[in-house]
Amino acid sequence: MSLRILLLPSVAKGNGSGHLVRCLALARSLGPGATIYVEDSPSSASWSAAELSLSYSRELAGLSLVTELNPGQGWDLIILDRRRSSLEEVQAWERLGPVLALDEGGPGRSMASYLIDVLPRPPHRFLAPRAEAPNLSRLAFLDLPLNRRPAPEAFRRVLVSFGGEDPAGLAVLLARSLLAWGLFKPENLTIVSGALRRGGPPLGLEGVTLLGPVQDLKEHLVRYDLVFTQFGLTAYEAAYAGCGVILLNPSAYHRALSLAAGFPEIGVQRPRAAALKRLLKDVAGTLEATRALAPAEASSLSAHIKNLSPTGSRGCPRCRRGPRSSVYRDEGKTYFRCHTCGLVYLERFSSGREAPYREAYFFDEYKAQYGKTYLEDWPALTAFANTRLGLIEDVASRSLGRKEGLSLLDIGCAYGPFVAAARSRGQEPYGLDIAEDAARYVRDSLGIPAASGDFLDPAVAAAFGGPFDVVSMWYVIEHFDDLDRALRNVAALVRPGGVFAFATPSGEGISARTNRPGFLSRSPADHFSIWEPSKVRGILKPYGFRVERIRITGHHPERFPLLGGRASARNPVYRLLGLLSRLLGLGDTFEVYAVKEPMPADPVLDKESREGKHRARQA
Repeated sequence: MSLRILLLPSVAKGNGSGHLVRCLALARSLGPGATIYVEDSPSSASWSAAELSLSYSRELAGLSLVTELNPGQGWDLIILDRRRSSLEEVQAWERLGPVLALDEGGPGRSMASYLIDVLPRPPHRFLAPRAEAPNLSRLAFLDLPLNRRPAPEAFRRVLVSFGGEDPAGLAVLLARSLLAWGLFKPENLTIVSGALRRGGPPLGLEGVTLLGPVQDLKEHLVRYDLVFTQFGLTAYEAAYAGCGVILLNPSAYHRALSLAAGFPEIGVQRPRAAALKRLLKDVAGTLEATRALAPAEASSLSAHIKNLSPTGSRGCPRCRRGPRSSVYRDEGKTYFRCHTCGLVYLERFSSGREAPYREAYFFDEYKAQYGKTYLEDWPALTAFANTRLGLIEDVASRSLGRKEGLSLLDIGCAYGPFVAAARSRGQEPYGLDIAEDAARYVRDSLGIPAASGDFLDPAVAAAFGGPFDVVSMWYVIEHFDDLDRALRNVAALVRPGGVFAFATPSGEGISARTNRPGFLSRSPADHFSIWEPSKVRGILKPYGFRVERIRITGHHPERFPLLGGRASARNPVYRLLGLLSRLLGLGDTFEVYAVKEPMPADPVLDKESREGKHRARQA
């Protein structure tokens, strides 16, 4: 099944045609699931859909171009190719689907779900708010020409091309300069005007070959020894084709891009004669500089996009949507921090665990990681369970007035060491796990009520009724891609005064603090939220939970950079770092013990609750 992809090219006058041309080529490669959107509002600042349809009739043939969007329609992916976008623009598009931004240079860069830089980035001063690293940077994603030529011995045949628009009139300006300075004869010059170029035929260019829009210009570049253009797609296409390339740029921004990339260039809007003559004289040097910029081989951008698998909450899984900024990106993942609740969360674009936590996980995979199967590790798991149960009972004795006979639902019970330990301590346990074989083992072998299914499904969450005195999750909460629904389900299952207890990896442990990129890179692809002890109280409070205790666990002195690989319990530095880890709360995991209180006034939660009750009454 193909992805439903909406492409949003820049059609602003003055931005050139490269963004539009790239989107047209992408849409054709992506296939029938791709749609191009152009806002058809009367504006002198942008090209209308009617003008584009006339100018690019051949390129648009067979493609879906729309000027209106259904507000209720969602998209698997939205491709933003607009050069510079605001935070508000990207945030608005994110409501319709995850945004993949191409070569984005505006403030909205930090909001985009996925970033691809095809072209090299400019210096920091041209970026707002910061030069944020992309998910992927690959020059080979250019739509490169198939036809290539050997290096020319001299610059005889010359092409002048400044894109589909050329608002500054650089093509004519430069051609006149080349003739006036006696650098080329008219018969050696060819000017290609773009599809959006307006105006009459230029004067003073007698003998120069003047061509209108050329279909698939990149495949004709091999006919020329030298190409004059501005920074953009044509510059790289010509370099890859084997031509010499010299740039005259329309703005300081384009020149900054040229210099960052390393292209030979001759200024902004007005060609510098001395620089131009020097480059023309040094044919070998100009060609060498140009060849060094061409990618070694072509790679398909559309194929990469087709292989993306957008997964996870669009926006914070706790707050739904809102302002955010990215904290880490790689080819398959983007992590954001929510500016409302502070949660770090994942938007995933690579395949994850497709059949999570089935039988193989508890045996072969568990043994590969820990040296024994889950059942063979039962004594250690029981010891962990008894420690946690002791803390739960201590909290419950104060909030419920008793510590035995507690009804307890363990979500993600696996093969049941925690519920087995709870029963041995006089509690009334129930188990729930997504793996049917694990739930069956708890029912049949341990004799404890257990069910299987996804806790986010209300029917599964209510399998044993409730409310319960205790609901627990041990390394489960991070797996929910809809954390808000998971916490609502928990809040509905815990009675007032009851206990919600869970454990999760820590985003404030030593591993995250000393190497956050490495920590997030290694974080499993099915961990959709990264919890931090300092943010827990604020996240749980709207659901009616008061945090009674946070216990930092998972202390690993060997992960401190100071140890230098000398990880031995006999090493005094190791023991000192272990003590420091406990004193400063630098463990890589932690546990939370919270008590259910009456739900506080929360406009969002209350409104949705009222709407749900209204729908129920109508039904």
